[in-house]
Amino acid sequence: MGRGERVVAYARAPVRGLALAGLALLGPPLLIVIFVGSHAGLPSPAFFVEQSRRLPALARRLAARWGGADLPSPYRPAPPPPARDPDGWYRDGGALFRSAFPPAYLARLRWIARDPATVRDLAWMALNPLIGGPLAALAPTLIAGGLATAWLRPGGLALGGAAALLGIALGPALLRVHTRWTRVLLAPRARRAPGRVMSAIGRSAAAGARVCASAVLPGVAAVFALAQLLAIALMPVRLWPETVLGSRRFVSWRRAKIGAWTGVRIAEPYRPEPPLPQPEPDGTYRLGWGPVGTVYRTRAAAVRARRFEWTVRDPASWRDLAWLLLEVPVAAVLFAVPALLIAGGLILLCWLWAWTEALSLISGLTWSPGDVLHAAVPASAGLPAPVAGLAAAALGIAAAPALLRCHALLSRALLAPTRAAVLANRVDTLTSSRARISDAQAAELRRIERDLHDGAQARWVAVGMTLGAAEELIDRDPEAAKAVIAGAKEMSVAALGELRELIRGIHPPVLADRGLADAVRTLAMDAPLDAEVRADLPGRAAAPIEAAVYFAVSELLANVAKHAAASRVSVALTYENGLLRATVTDDGRGGAVAGHGGGLHGIRRRLDGFDGVLTLSSPPGGPTAATLEIPCVLSSPKTSTSSGKGSPTS
Repeated sequence: MGRGERVVAYARAPVRGLALAGLALLGPPLLIVIFVGSHAGLPSPAFFVEQSRRLPALARRLAARWGGADLPSPYRPAPPPPARDPDGWYRDGGALFRSAFPPAYLARLRWIARDPATVRDLAWMALNPLIGGPLAALAPTLIAGGLATAWLRPGGLALGGAAALLGIALGPALLRVHTRWTRVLLAPRARRAPGRVMSAIGRSAAAGARVCASAVLPGVAAVFALAQLLAIALMPVRLWPETVLGSRRFVSWRRAKIGAWTGVRIAEPYRPEPPLPQPEPDGTYRLGWGPVGTVYRTRAAAVRARRFEWTVRDPASWRDLAWLLLEVPVAAVLFAVPALLIAGGLILLCWLWAWTEALSLISGLTWSPGDVLHAAVPASAGLPAPVAGLAAAALGIAAAPALLRCHALLSRALLAPTRAAVLANRVDTLTSSRARISDAQAAELRRIERDLHDGAQARWVAVGMTLGAAEELIDRDPEAAKAVIAGAKEMSVAALGELRELIRGIHPPVLADRGLADAVRTLAMDAPLDAEVRADLPGRAAAPIEAAVYFAVSELLANVAKHAAASRVSVALTYENGLLRATVTDDGRGGAVAGHGGGLHGIRRRLDGFDGVLTLSSPPGGPTAATLEIPCVLSSPKTSTSSGKGSPTS
């Protein structure tokens, strides 16, 4: 930079700082407009937040240009406009709309709300007047103050001139500092994995916070337990089911939190709710059979009675009540002391110190945190309050993980399903799945019979009739007989092709001969889009399981080709911890749902017979990932391979 350019830069810096300070003052009014507009029923919260991005974008551009730094836009790309389904509807997750406006509005609302840059923009609007504004305004303030001092104050020429020169000298440097501050909140933030020390500190802090929360939550459990006891004493038929269901929501939430906090997973033990009662021919409702059955005149009374019977006979209801009653004493034993150590230590370390210092300044008293601590705990004489608070908090945090796991194991003893409940649920699941499999098999047999009757059988009958006609023609017109025989030959080839297709639909030969991996690779080769298959299978599963996975993957690939608008799909076959897993991932538009009666619902019905599950992840905009898991044991070992489309060999 030449001397002339440097002089121009020093001259421009105060003016630019004044402009940036003005932008900082616009942040709080814009926050008020966003808050009022978002809660006043005007166009939408997304509209106001999206329009408010113009101010941070302008500040980002000016700070980058004037501070000599690169500040790219941190916002995630806007969602694409919704696409119309073949049936004319617009889809947003599982909801269908006639107009494109509602799904587009919901997509933009999620886009704004889930973008971390949105929160950082709002934080910048609130904090910039306190940090960035003073930084930018410091140079023009020094210059203006210096000039005013030199002009108005007698003998202030030297002091005012020094202040003005200082402002001019600091102008470019303050602009660079302001740019660094702007980068803190408005620049894209690269995600970096925390180090080992920071991860350990984060886990310890989270465990301490969870211990404090676990010391408070038993109060909520006591409220639910008291509500159930009052319902039993006052109106059991009317109030007991409602209080039980309310308690179940809290207990289920605690069961999930215990698993997330400690890794001790607790399954849901509840029996399914029975179906609603059906009216008798005379309009009444009967529960039970024979002379012990009870007749109810109204549907509401029958529903209350059935729900009461369901909740009373479910052992999980009484085990939940026992857990709610025991939660207070168990938490008092496990969590009271560490929670007091953590909370008291942090208070002693931070708040008590500041409070006593402020009190001594205001009132003139000479109390200190150490005096308060030593008066409460005489044994701590001579120990500074911050040291004692830090030691107490560290002790509570150190004991937190073990205490949380101990509480999780005790909770699992009551909240987990009993062995009898697991077996009963297993029997119900197998009974229902067997019924569904029987229906599916019957439908499959009817399809095969129909295909044979209408396809291959009809063609073979035609072949026989054609050969009969050739037999009559062979003596008097050999040439015509040859032509008829040639036609019969073509019909036999077509019939053979139909039989092969039918056999392939029942059980593909490549699946029986070469296994699941090569059979799926054959499907990928026939797919109408770029497909890749990766297989890591150390052996072969049972033939029915391989067939179920094969046809499930075939259905998923067909769904991707028809509905996903994807250009690429990948299939991964793995086996780990006794689970055969197949994952189909595409780069399509997403929004797939496993609705009743659809292809994904049929896949779930197919997997039910093998105790398998289908999990689907398909956010709007993609990608979509469908994962099949079937518990099984593989047989002979086999070398794992991977290949892309066009490589069906091992």
